Amino acid sequence: MSQELDFTLIKTYYHISPEGADEPLYELPATRLLERPKAVETLKEVGRLWKATSMELPSSFTGVTFFNLGLMNMLFTAQNNVFLRLPLDKLTLQLEWHHDHVHIGYRIAELDAVPVPEQPALREAALKELWTEFIQETAIPGIEAIAEAGGVKPDLIWNQFGAQIHSVFGYIRQDLDIPGLPDQVEADFRYIEALPAELFGRRRNPYVHKPRYIDNPWSPPNGTYILRSSCCMYDRRENGEKCYNCPQMLPEERDARRQQILAGQS
Repeated sequence: MSQELDFTLIKTYYHISPEGADEPLYELPATRLLERPKAVETLKEVGRLWKATSMELPSSFTGVTFFNLGLMNMLFTAQNNVFLRLPLDKLTLQLEWHHDHVHIGYRIAELDAVPVPEQPALREAALKELWTEFIQETAIPGIEAIAEAGGVKPDLIWNQFGAQIHSVFGYIRQDLDIPGLPDQVEADFRYIEALPAELFGRRRNPYVHKPRYIDNPWSPPNGTYILRSSCCMYDRRENGEKCYNCPQMLPEERDARRQQILAGQS
């Protein structure tokens, strides 16, 4: 199965693969995130490497890796009709330095790939069961452990999922030349959107989101940029500033940033 699944895209952008990082700076069996002292140690190391000014940034960046794991399965389901079971005891969290920042990813110890039927009714049932397992056994324990260790609410992590997935949809449709992939990913996503909020232990399914768009100053005059569904805490670092598409940025702040970007391109 490892020869059938192409991890190139996943490893390049999300740093997840069976072989793992080439030169990891730090490694931790993912089950040890459930041990508060080890989770705190990991977040502090992430924060140190990012020069974070609080635990919010490392909690956000580490927690969102569980979105990345889910996204990997969306892509493999659409392309290969398989879903990887990802229990924490088969994952090793890794930090790897890349130029001026650190990547957070996972090495997968064993590829336990479950076939997903192509027939719609069978596919829906299978994906509901597999996603329920992933959310209950991997995402919720991991996210809650990270949030508790970082002294933040799990909402800080979950609330980023909505805009993240729609941003990925846009990238797949506009920038990847893989026939049929965008339509299949979005078709399968309907099953994920239909999962009950109670499964996530939340008032609403975090994947359910109506995307909002703003002008993209890097692609004038008609380019658009998706507004984040929640702040990623990127500014919680030395000399940090909010992302251009941060929902916490005031309109006048965004306009000033837009003018700076356009001036820099002229």
